[in-house]
Amino acid sequence: MRSALLLSLVFFSMNVWSTVTVDQLDCPTQFEGKVKEVMDELGPSNPLSTQKVIFDNRATLKGNAADTVSLDVLKHGPFDIETGEDYLVQMRGEKLCWIEKI
Repeated sequence: MRSALLLSLVFFSMNVWSTVTVDQLDCPTQFEGKVKEVMDELGPSNPLSTQKVIFDNRATLKGNAADTVSLDVLKHGPFDIETGEDYLVQMRGEKLCWIEKI
């Protein structure tokens, strides 16, 4: 029983660690932006619910980012995003790699 618990904890922690250790080479686009709008998806909420976040691009630091960037972000994920706040955003294509408040 103990080994099963330990094994499950190790397994689930690997998923979290992979989110934290994203290398900048894996995320070729980087910009500083202000959150213009956060829109929740319609329907019932569940652990995989997403919200659409619209950014005004203030400065492209790396790669190509449009003047307005729209990303789908997990609503109950590791990132808490607030309208009107400035963020450093790293992305690959239209997928979020990392975001942090600046």
